[in-house]
Amino acid sequence: MLVDFERCIVRLKVVYYGIAQSGKTTNLEKLSEFEGLGLTKIDTKEERTLVFDFATKKVKVGDLTLSFALYTIPGQDIYRDIRLTVLRGVDGVVFVVDAQREKLEENINFYSLLKADLMRLGKDWREVPTVLQYNKMDLPNVMDYKELEYRFNVDKLPSVCASAIKGEGVVETFKLLEDYLVSRVERLLS
Repeated sequence: MLVDFERCIVRLKVVYYGIAQSGKTTNLEKLSEFEGLGLTKIDTKEERTLVFDFATKKVKVGDLTLSFALYTIPGQDIYRDIRLTVLRGVDGVVFVVDAQREKLEENINFYSLLKADLMRLGKDWREVPTVLQYNKMDLPNVMDYKELEYRFNVDKLPSVCASAIKGEGVVETFKLLEDYLVSRVERLLS
């Protein structure tokens, strides 16, 4: 979090984190569409995120403007260094879980990777607000919410069911994290 008292701006960084093709970019595309945000994407030929996607959302809180810089990370293993760079300075995380049954272990491993990446950056993962989004709930081979909560959400994080491609659960997911970060800023600055 960066506070510019002169301009009355608080800058916050939110990172959408998850396995390759879990729906991180689709989340940012739909959120940008719904909220009228500009979106910058750097993709490969296969339309997979190469470096990151980026958008900014501004929210007024009293006399302050909270400026959320929203990033996605590439999920492919070869981009580990880029993931660490994008994660640096993060204030909140949306972990996008691919709810397809066959992706469970990959999601669990990537969630462990998030914790390890945060530790590498000198952050305690328990102190970084994180919201889980169970994405692709519109597909036939997904785990149901209760099973996802039992098998994946061992840390009892707030969670939302979504179909990012349909725009369902996208705004609700971000709103959960946004509300938490707004209240954290209010507490810190009061």
